[in-house]
Amino acid sequence: MSEYMSDEERLGKLREWWMQNGTSIVIGVVVAIAGVFGWRWYQSNAETSLAEAADRYRAYLDAAPSDQTAMADAIVEADGQHAYPALVLFRRAQAAVVAGDLAAAETALTQAVDVASGAVLADLARLRLARVQHAQDRPDDAIATLALVRASGMVSLAKELTGDIELSRGARTAAHAAYTAALADLHAEEQRTLLEAKIADTADASDA
Repeated sequence: MSEYMSDEERLGKLREWWMQNGTSIVIGVVVAIAGVFGWRWYQSNAETSLAEAADRYRAYLDAAPSDQTAMADAIVEADGQHAYPALVLFRRAQAAVVAGDLAAAETALTQAVDVASGAVLADLARLRLARVQHAQDRPDDAIATLALVRASGMVSLAKELTGDIELSRGARTAAHAAYTAALADLHAEEQRTLLEAKIADTADASDA
């Protein structure tokens, strides 16, 4: 017997191996190809979706006031994965504040928290919501809202606003503590001179 396999034997071995492993290899290749094209499709679809959402928001900004309400509702319902619903609701809340309708502003900002596409945007909505709640003479609700702020860069702002609310109701000790905590939460490169002034102003705080 030759120590080398004949062409027929090699072909037979290949056929045997293919019968045992060929299906799994084909499946693996198909899955890999599907993954590549699936990711490309997802990227393309996401870019298309973002462009369409941007167009809807631009059209909303350019529309007559009489048409904006319906367009805003459509954006809030359709574009939940983007920032535009929250931006629309911010504008709605601002208009309500200007009109003196703080209840409507609160409703819009509460909805903005729910539909925000990321933690930073949600916390920005909470900061604005707390101001509206405070303007409605509900400091406890405002402080509770601010306590939910967690995003980096927003926590210090929330604590400073908490200090402002505490100070407005005469709780100088609590205000000083909130201002000091806000300063501690600043990033190393950040500086807020007004915050430092508030800390100095309440340094001799007493609620007595």
